[in-house]
Amino acid sequence: ELVRQARGQRYPRVSLSIKFAEVQQQILSSDNTTFETADSSYPTTTVSLSVVQPIFDQVRWRAMTVAQAEQELTGARAEVARNELANDLVRKYLDVAIAQFGVDRAQTLVRARTQLERALELQIEAGRGDPISLTRAMGDTFSARSDLAASEMDLSDALFGLYRYTGPGFTGVNVGSSGLAAVGANNLEQTFSAERLVEMSPEIQVARAEVIVAEKQREQARAGFRPTANLTLDFTQDQTEGSLFGGGSDIQSTEIGVGVDWLIYEGGVRRSRMREIDSRIELAQLRVGQYEELAMRQFASLTAAISQSNQRAGAIGQQLRLAEQALTDAQAQQEAGRVRVEVTMEQQLRRDMLRIEAQAARVRTLQLQTDVFALFGALDTNTLSGQIGG
Repeated sequence: ELVRQARGQRYPRVSLSIKFAEVQQQILSSDNTTFETADSSYPTTTVSLSVVQPIFDQVRWRAMTVAQAEQELTGARAEVARNELANDLVRKYLDVAIAQFGVDRAQTLVRARTQLERALELQIEAGRGDPISLTRAMGDTFSARSDLAASEMDLSDALFGLYRYTGPGFTGVNVGSSGLAAVGANNLEQTFSAERLVEMSPEIQVARAEVIVAEKQREQARAGFRPTANLTLDFTQDQTEGSLFGGGSDIQSTEIGVGVDWLIYEGGVRRSRMREIDSRIELAQLRVGQYEELAMRQFASLTAAISQSNQRAGAIGQQLRLAEQALTDAQAQQEAGRVRVEVTMEQQLRRDMLRIEAQAARVRTLQLQTDVFALFGALDTNTLSGQIGG
């Protein structure tokens, strides 16, 4: 709309004026003996058509560049809003996925504690169990059930946040058959860098667009010091049905001309406006620097967090391999009668918990990576949805 308004200022301005008046005239004094006293009343209709075409008007011409700059600024702000919504959607989705892993972890713990409690009960029934161990196992089962209730509450809270985008009725999210996979660290480093961040960050683009708008407004304000020239066409028809001296008239007049106006002094308003716009430019440039510094700090923080998350995921993977080997050894020793069933169950529980933790670690890494994508304005929800299986 701003561009349309600016374009319209280049077109001629046409105005039509219609005036109807009842004229009453009366001679109050006169040195003419013929018209010493007289009065009359008659209607008068005046129709005026005026056409003004700007020939040279830098203020109006600059309005187009200002409008186009503001259009670009609006587009940049819209992109920031879309990026923030996409990032919030993905974060809410991954929060639900993490909460689901928490529920899986708690359910695995409850199942293992329940199995251990049942095994101890069978041993006591056979006369080989320890009642103290059973009491301890029952307490562990109660604690595990309490943790499961808390995890289910966390999942409900995460789903409530996702309902903003999906609506109610969902009980979970799809994490794919092999779990959510994060982007490789090497691919991430090759794709994104601090130099590209300055070029791609939506917030920085908005700040730069604000600088451009302010600069265009300064050019328009400077144009106010220049003269303007207009081509004018005036047509007037004045119809009178009578007069003080009798008779009526129908007069038509046409005027064509060029007018030049140069506003020399305006009480310091234009210079004040220039100082205001210069201050706006300075503030906009400071905001650019501020957003660049903030984006750099966020990028450095996210890359460091991703590195730590990858290290943690690698450590969990190493522990998982050791846990699987320990479970195999415990099962062999149980079959040989050298260890009790509790040892095998604990090793199996550790293996299962590490499997869930390995998946959760990949989700946390992916969550940090999506923050990097959002920081660069490169978060594509359709591609990410296909990558994570849903």
